[in-house]
Amino acid sequence: MDHSSEILKATEDNITRVRAALLLHSLGHPKRASLLHILSSSLRDRFQQTGHVEDLNEAIRVNREALLLRPAGHPERASSLKKLSLSLRDGFQQTGQLEELNESIQLDREALLLYPVGHPKRASALTRLSAGLGKCFQQTGQIKDLDEVIELNREALLVCPTGNPRCASLNNLSLGLRDRFKQTGRLEDLNESIQLNREALLLRPVGHPDRATSLKNLGVCLRNHFQQTGHLKDLDESIHLDQEVLLLRPVGHPQHPSSLTNLSASLVNRFRQTGQIKDLDESIQLNQEALLLFPAGHPERASSLNNLSQCLRDRFRQTGHLKDLDKSISLNRQALRLYPVGHPGRASSLNNLSGGFWNRLQQTSHPRDLKKCVSAAKQAAEDRYSPVSDCLFAVSRWVYFTQLQPDLGQSNLDAYITGLSLISRSLTMMPKIHVQYQHLLSVIKLPEFVSDGASQAIQLGQLALAVEIIEQGRGLLWSELRGLRTPMDKLKAVDSSLADELMRVNHRLEILSMENSVQTGTDFDLEGDSSHYQREISNDPFGHSLSEKRHLLKAQGDIIEKIQKIPGFENFLGRKSFSELKSAAKHGPVIVVNCSRYRSDVIIILEQKSPVLIPMGEGFYEEAQTLVQQLVEARPDVKAAPKRYNHVLRATLQDLWDLVVSAVVTKLQELHIPKMSQIFWCPTSILSTLPLHAAGPIAPGTKKFLPDLYISSYTPTLTALISDFTTTKSSSQLPRLLVACQHGNSLRNTKEEINQVVQYKKHIPTTSVEGPAATKEALEKALVDHGWFHIASHGTLVPTEPFSSYFSLAGGSRFTLLDIIRLNLPNATFAFLSACHTAEQSPGSVHNEVIHLAAAMQFCGFRSVVGTMWEMADLKICLDATTLERKQEHCLRQSGK
Repeated sequence: MDHSSEILKATEDNITRVRAALLLHSLGHPKRASLLHILSSSLRDRFQQTGHVEDLNEAIRVNREALLLRPAGHPERASSLKKLSLSLRDGFQQTGQLEELNESIQLDREALLLYPVGHPKRASALTRLSAGLGKCFQQTGQIKDLDEVIELNREALLVCPTGNPRCASLNNLSLGLRDRFKQTGRLEDLNESIQLNREALLLRPVGHPDRATSLKNLGVCLRNHFQQTGHLKDLDESIHLDQEVLLLRPVGHPQHPSSLTNLSASLVNRFRQTGQIKDLDESIQLNQEALLLFPAGHPERASSLNNLSQCLRDRFRQTGHLKDLDKSISLNRQALRLYPVGHPGRASSLNNLSGGFWNRLQQTSHPRDLKKCVSAAKQAAEDRYSPVSDCLFAVSRWVYFTQLQPDLGQSNLDAYITGLSLISRSLTMMPKIHVQYQHLLSVIKLPEFVSDGASQAIQLGQLALAVEIIEQGRGLLWSELRGLRTPMDKLKAVDSSLADELMRVNHRLEILSMENSVQTGTDFDLEGDSSHYQREISNDPFGHSLSEKRHLLKAQGDIIEKIQKIPGFENFLGRKSFSELKSAAKHGPVIVVNCSRYRSDVIIILEQKSPVLIPMGEGFYEEAQTLVQQLVEARPDVKAAPKRYNHVLRATLQDLWDLVVSAVVTKLQELHIPKMSQIFWCPTSILSTLPLHAAGPIAPGTKKFLPDLYISSYTPTLTALISDFTTTKSSSQLPRLLVACQHGNSLRNTKEEINQVVQYKKHIPTTSVEGPAATKEALEKALVDHGWFHIASHGTLVPTEPFSSYFSLAGGSRFTLLDIIRLNLPNATFAFLSACHTAEQSPGSVHNEVIHLAAAMQFCGFRSVVGTMWEMADLKICLDATTLERKQEHCLRQSGK
C-alpha cells in the first residue's frame, strides 16, 4: 500500500470512529459540537484526497449543525464560525457558487468581531477574512473588496510579528497589492509585493509545509515585473521558483495542475522574449497536462483553456501550422462560454478570441473572420464588469481592425468614442493628479488616439462630433479639476442644500487630488483605535487615498443624480455638446488644429455659424513632426550658439506660416474677421508645442508676422475658455497690480524690468514683492487681492514631473505648478510671466494635457496669461507699449470696462 493510500485509509477509519461516537453523544450533549468539528475536518481531508463532492457537502451540513449548538455568546462560537466558513469556501472553490463565498465572508466578519484588538487570535481572523475578500474580488472585480484586503492584512502584520500567521498575512497582502497593481499599473505596489513575498519565503525554509505557496506567489510577481520592465533575470528566477514548486506538488497533489499552469506561463513569456521554441513546446505540454486535471465545472478550467489557446497561437505564428490556430480558436470559444456577462474575466477572453480570428483572417482573407474580430473586440471594450486595462486593450484592437476598412468607418469612430470614455474612467483609479498624469503617459498613445478619432469623425463629415472628441480627450486633468470648481450660483437659487453638499464633496476631492501626502481627519469608519488608523495611513497612503477617492466619487455621483432630476439641470456637469462648446467663440474665432497621421485639418469655430473646415495637405503630419524635432534639437543652442538657434527659429516660423497659418488667415479674411481681432488657438498633439501665434513673415521680403494681423491666444480646452468668460465679473474699480521678482547675479535685469512695469502703470495701485521678501507664502497671500500679476524670475521645466515645474523665489524657495493650481483667484485677470519655459511642454509629455505654468495660472483664475515657449535671455528690456496696450484693452474688455 502506497503512502497516499495509507493516509486515505487512516482518514476513513477516523470518520468511522467519529460517526460511532456521535451516536453516543446525542443532540444536547456538551461534546457533540466538538465531535461534529472533528468529523467535518476528516470529511474535508477525504474530499481533498478523492475529490468526492459528497464529502464536502456533508462537511458543510455538519458544521452548520455545530454552529447551531454554539449560539451567540457561546465561548467557542468563533471556532464554529471559522470551521463553517472554511468548508463553504471549499464549496465555492468546487462549484463557483458566489453565494457560498459571500456567506463565508459574513461568517468571518462575525468571527472578527469576537476577536477585538489585542486578542491573540485576531491576526488569523483578519487573514482569513482577507483571503475570502480576495477571492470575492477575483470573481466580481469590486475594488472595495481589494481595498479591504490590503487594509486587513496590513493590520494583521502589525499584530503578528512572527510565526506562520505572519507568513499568511505577508502572502495575502502581497496578493492584494499585486491585484491592485493590475488595476492601476502602479509599479510601487508590485515592488512591495515582491519584497513581502521574499520575506515570507525566508520564514518558510526548505522542508516547511507551506514553502510552495510562498515560492508560487513570488514567482508570479516576478513574472509580472518582467512583463513591466523586460528584465530577463526576473523571468529566469520565476521559472526556477516554479520548477521548485512543481517538485513540491507532484502528480496527485491538489495544487499540481495550477503549478503546471504557473510554470507554463513563465516559459511562454521567456519564449516571447528569446524565441526559444523549446520553451514554447514545454509550455504547451504543461498546459495540456493541466487542462486534463481541470474537469468541467472546475473554477480554473476557463483560464487553463485560455492559456493553452494562447500558446498554440504563439506556435502558429512561429510555424504557420493552421491546425494549431484552429485548435486555439476552439479552446477560446470553450473558455468564453465559462465567462458569462458579468464575469470580470470576460473581456480578456474576448480579446484572446479576437486575436485568433485576426490571425486566421491573415491566412484566409475571409470577410466573416474580420466581422468576428471586430465583434469580439467591441464586446470586450464595452464590458463594464471587466478591468479597464482589458477593455482599453480591446479598444486598441477594435480601432486597428476597422481603421483601414471604409465600410467599417462608423464602427471605427465608435471605438474611439468608447476608448475616450474608458480613459476617463481609468483616471478614477488614480487618487493623485501626478499619478493620473503618469498613467496618461502610458495609455494608448493618448494624444494620437484623440487626434485620430477626430480625424475619423471629420472623414465621415461629422465636424461637430470631431470637436466634441477633441474636447473630451484634451486637457483631461484640467477638465476634471475644473469640474470640481463649477460655479453653483444657479443651483443655490434652486436648492442651496444640494449645492453646499456638492461643494463640500468637490472641495475634499480637490484637496485629495492635489495633496503631496495623505491628510488626516477624514470621516471613514475603520476598526481599531486612532493610533492604529494613523499607522494604516502611513503604511499605505496610496491605498487610503484610493479608498477615500472612491468613497467621495460615490457621494458625488449620488448628489449629481439628485441634481439632474431638477427641471433645467438635466445635463448638470454632463459632457458638453457642440451647441454649448461653440460659445467659446464669443470673443473671437477658435481655431482647432487637428494633427493626425490619417488626415489633418483646421476647424474654425464661430459663435453664430457652423464650423468651417480647412483640410490640410498630404504630408502635413510628417512636416509638423519635422518642425517640432528641429526646434527641440536647436533649443539647447539658445545660449551656446544663439545665431544658429535664431536661424532655426526663424525658419520654423516661416514653415509654420506656409504649412498652416497662411491658410487659416486666408479663411479668416474670407469670413470677414476684422484685422487685430482676438483669435484663440486650440492645437492638438505635437502642434501644441509650436509657436503658431508668431508665424511669418507673411510674405517674402516683409517683416510682418501673424501678430501684425490678429491678436493670438491659446486655450487648453474650449470649456476653459467658456469658464473664463462666464466667471468674469464686472467692476468699476481699477485692477490692482502685483509685481514680483527674483534678482541677483544670475538675473541682473529683473529689478529694472519691474521698475519699468511699475512706472508704465503708475496710475494703477501696485504692490511689490521682491528680493528676500519674495517667498512662496508672501506671493500666495498677495495674489488673493490683486487682479494683475507680473513676475520676473527663473522658470524651470521638470520634464518627468510637470506638476513640479516652478518659479524660483527668494532663498532657494520654489513656487511650483502644484502650488499655483491649489489657489482659487476668482478676481484675477491678467498675468505676465517673464521667465523661461512658462508655456513650454517638454518632449515626451502628454501634449494634449498642456501641463505648464501658464496653463496653471489660467486654471487658478487668470483670464489672460502671457508665457514663454522656450528659454529667454536676461536682457535689458524696453516695454512694447503697443503690445501692452492691446493686451490691456483685451483684459479690460473681458472684465466689463
